[in-house]
Amino acid sequence: MRITLWQAAPTASQPTATAISSVWWRVLNFALQYQGKNEGQNAQDINVGTNNRSSDSDVRFDNGDGFGLSTSYDFGMGISAAAAYTSSDRTNDQMTQTNARGDKAEAWTAGLKYDANDIYLATMYSETRNMTPYGNDGVANKTQNFEVTAQYQFDFGLRPAISYLQSKGKDLYNNGRYADKDLVKYMDVGATYYFNRNMSTYVDYKINLLDGNDKFYEDNGISTDNIVAPGPGLPVLMRLPAGSGGFPHPPRCR
Repeated sequence: MRITLWQAAPTASQPTATAISSVWWRVLNFALQYQGKNEGQNAQDINVGTNNRSSDSDVRFDNGDGFGLSTSYDFGMGISAAAAYTSSDRTNDQMTQTNARGDKAEAWTAGLKYDANDIYLATMYSETRNMTPYGNDGVANKTQNFEVTAQYQFDFGLRPAISYLQSKGKDLYNNGRYADKDLVKYMDVGATYYFNRNMSTYVDYKINLLDGNDKFYEDNGISTDNIVAPGPGLPVLMRLPAGSGGFPHPPRCR
């Protein structure tokens, strides 16, 4: 469902300061979602569902019944905000075969964006509980996630970007004890060059900030390497800028 609140254009009798924009839009969006139960691949499972389990022993991608909701609001002048929440029952296998024992998988997130005058700034914060997989068979009891990105669009088609992302797992099982560990922590420096409205090329450099000497990452198969990712010309409408926090941003080449 979409609700649109509209303010008419300023008239000549209004103060000049109100005529910054001919029309201001205020848009509120919200959505509701129901998620059905999905379990396993084996015939003996109570509910075979969509067979979303990747192996007989990997129960992390099962889910019970759940729901989600989200909302966003456009304040105008390039500023918008969004928030979302989701909750699903966990299956019996998930509660008994993983180190996260909670009966609900939950997540919430909130974000803020500024997108005007060739400047793009966005940030988001989220938390999950009994939801985030890591390593070969781990599920984090809780994660705290933060992301921020900044981009600028030059008139000649270059769009540099810098982002920081961090996901900290809380009370993770590690060598017989529970501890807090970063699951993701890196800087991303990149640039996109738009040849025209339909073709671009890009390069990203991921600077991994995880401690390569920490045995936790080796034991769980979590990469601590830096990564360079060049890209050939691609249709720009098919991808989002790196580190955009889920906020789509169409190119505005001149």
